[in-house]
Amino acid sequence: MRFLLSLALLAALAWSGYWALAARGIERGLAGWLDTRRAEGWAADAGRIDVTGFPTRFDSRIEDLSLADPGTGLAWSMPEFSFSAQSHRPQRILARWPETQQIATPLERIAVTAETMTGTLAFRPGLAFELASARLSVGAFGLVSDRGWRASMEDAEIAIKAVTDRPGAQHLQLSASGMRPPAGLVATLDPAGLLPPVFQRVSFEAVAVFDAPWDRRAIEERRPQVQRVEIARLDAQWGDLALQAAGSFDVDAEGQPSGSLTLRATNWREMIAIARSSGQLPAALADRLEDALGLLAGLSGRPEMLDVPLRFALGQTWLGPVPLGPAPNFRLR
Repeated sequence: MRFLLSLALLAALAWSGYWALAARGIERGLAGWLDTRRAEGWAADAGRIDVTGFPTRFDSRIEDLSLADPGTGLAWSMPEFSFSAQSHRPQRILARWPETQQIATPLERIAVTAETMTGTLAFRPGLAFELASARLSVGAFGLVSDRGWRASMEDAEIAIKAVTDRPGAQHLQLSASGMRPPAGLVATLDPAGLLPPVFQRVSFEAVAVFDAPWDRRAIEERRPQVQRVEIARLDAQWGDLALQAAGSFDVDAEGQPSGSLTLRATNWREMIAIARSSGQLPAALADRLEDALGLLAGLSGRPEMLDVPLRFALGQTWLGPVPLGPAPNFRLR
């Protein structure tokens, strides 16, 4: 019996020592990361850094955190940020954001509110902290800008998971509902008032292949750049307008895509009318587009529904046979 008690005591002392060393290492690591950012020219400040949760957890809390990247002009601040991990599984982290945050750009300051904002992250073993998977859940999300606009969303879920048999590939999923865009944006897009103020839903599933892993160097050095996107499903509903898409495209070193998606648009004529009335689509091009797409839709026997390819080539975007203009750039800054 005495031997068992001695063994238990030794095990408890060893675990206590492990926990204390690991907690101290977390505190030093966080402080060191902030010091490194400041040495690189960032504004990186924090108040108190605490690690609690002995003996089964590491519960870390950073007060008055503020970060600003001079390269992009972006700044992010919050009264506190907390994350936790089980003592025996430190590579799996649960993060919690506060109900209020602030984002600043060179043009404006945006107050961010959320009743709930939590995330889970899993890293591969090692000091690089390579991301294995992540999930973000947001409830009652809101944005208020000092330039007078506001936007909100009922809820959203974002999930990322590394594809094990494809280096650099990440499986992406997104779903969101009850999105209320800024009133000025809706008025610009839809001056005729054809759309309701609330965007009902959007969901998305795809695989994106990057040129480097998403690890600590993605923040400290350079963002991994996308090389290929394979969209399994895009589904959006705004009022009576519905859009589905699937397809794939490659992205070159300059961020230019080449490839095609297949679009299915319900009530597509209303989409063109909105683009025309907002000035996003010149009247002459809108007429050509409606005539050309009307022929395609008529062939299907369902004139209100359109199946058409969206093609990216040579820096341009084509919808069916009609050129729309420059292709989007996918380079991450």
